Amino acid sequence: MTGLSRASTRRELVRDRRRHPCVAALQAFRVSLPYIRVGELSDSARLDLIAELERLKGACSGLQARAAESVRAEREASAPHDAARSVGSEVALARRESPTLGDRFVGISRALVRELPATLAALESGAVSERHAVEMVRESATLSAEDRMALDQRLAPLLGRLAPRALGRAAHRVAAELDAGSIVRRMEAAVSTRRVTVRPAPAGMAYLTVLGPLREVVGAYAALTRQASCIAGGQDPRELPAGRSARAIAADTALRILAGLEQGAVPPIEIHLVMTDRALLGLGDGARSVMEPARIPGHGSVPAPIARSWLRDDGHDDVWVRRLFTGPDGRDLVAMDSRKRVFTGLLRRMVVLRDDVCATPWCDAPIVQIDHTQPARRSGETAFANGSGLCARCNQVKESPGWRTSVVRASPRQVRLQTPSGHVYESNAPPLLGWG
Repeated sequence: MTGLSRASTRRELVRDRRRHPCVAALQAFRVSLPYIRVGELSDSARLDLIAELERLKGACSGLQARAAESVRAEREASAPHDAARSVGSEVALARRESPTLGDRFVGISRALVRELPATLAALESGAVSERHAVEMVRESATLSAEDRMALDQRLAPLLGRLAPRALGRAAHRVAAELDAGSIVRRMEAAVSTRRVTVRPAPAGMAYLTVLGPLREVVGAYAALTRQASCIAGGQDPRELPAGRSARAIAADTALRILAGLEQGAVPPIEIHLVMTDRALLGLGDGARSVMEPARIPGHGSVPAPIARSWLRDDGHDDVWVRRLFTGPDGRDLVAMDSRKRVFTGLLRRMVVLRDDVCATPWCDAPIVQIDHTQPARRSGETAFANGSGLCARCNQVKESPGWRTSVVRASPRQVRLQTPSGHVYESNAPPLLGWG
């Protein structure tokens, strides 16, 4: 361990010395792990170490579950109307994950502690992982407390013997036997959750996901693959394969149909592609690289040659450029050219371009709402410096009792978030062209 990391560790221990002894003991154990000299161990000992650490992760998840359920129960007793959403967000911040995953963990914790004691015991002993617990909770979600405990006891001998998905299938089978009606009602209710989502993928790609009823989705997939096979085999006079595989043809066909376009047409949409004038035109600050990556807000970086090719070869006749004005170091957005055409909500666009994704630490959800960081009721201005891009969930949670948000500095923008438990978290707007 380097001198710098040792100094950081000492500062961390000094800073948190006032914590509860059990938390301090866990912290001391955690900071001791980098000192283990794995190079001096035999292969057998190294593999034993890996196995024991895996069991330790399960035990830690079990302890986290008991702690989360205890927080939820006490908070619900004192503030029942705000407990669920607020606690989920606090747990998410503590676990450094999105509020949705925080909610899920609070629900899992409640089920494990109250209704799945054998699963919790297996988790705390390290016999299973958190993934096993998630499968057990999810597949028994529609059962009554009594049936859930019966399922837990029936599957107890299999805990530690099955992979997570196999355990989930076993739980589903037992649940269908104990209460088939609840499974049917769950499937009927699930239809209302059908949706289409998009998320980035590696290498400049993205996933477009359609969640729908099994029968319709399987039927649509079969029709799409059948059409793609015909095109790939040269059997469709309307379209040639042009060297594409059947899978690529299926993707092209699906995207064209969803966009409502004829073959060869391009969608009339606007994509915010942020890049420097140097990378776009070769002009401007000569100290910056012409290969500096561009960024699509909410989706990440794009290599400069790819971004230039999009603007040059995408088939659009109307490619618009809007100037963004930054601070002297080029890190932060400070203003935007408003003369591209007539727009409403230009201030909103600036906040979205600046924050990229939800400003709550570790949330990473797309921005849905723009709201005051310092609330308007507390004299917060409707201004660029006081605006925060948030998902709907985080925007609602920060209005719950005990939550406080404030702007620490405007550039680089830093926001402080304080939770009802007194914990403080800080988030920073990314550089205009993205982190890294």
